[in-house]
Amino acid sequence: MPSHPEADEPVRAAGGELRALLENLDGQIVAMVLRRTELARHYHALRRSAGLPQSELAWENQELRRYAEQLGGRGTDIGRAVLALSQAAPARPGTDETNGGKP
Repeated sequence: MPSHPEADEPVRAAGGELRALLENLDGQIVAMVLRRTELARHYHALRRSAGLPQSELAWENQELRRYAEQLGGRGTDIGRAVLALSQAAPARPGTDETNGGKP
């Protein structure tokens, strides 16, 4: 593929700006997922203390449909991951939950 040196610098500059925006958005997504997880765990504890099941399957299915409607077919995968994170035991920072919680 031929190189176009005259285009390199503007592309690098724009690419760097876009990458910074993407990194910022990713940070916001992580923060929102962590906040959602915290709220969901409090909600689940409240339900358990009232003698109710932790989860409401009808509501969870409704949320999965919303993810799919707004994000397409792969949206369901994202919704499932978010719900799974909200139901799992809290992870310790710096550990890999897929490795039994070991760093």
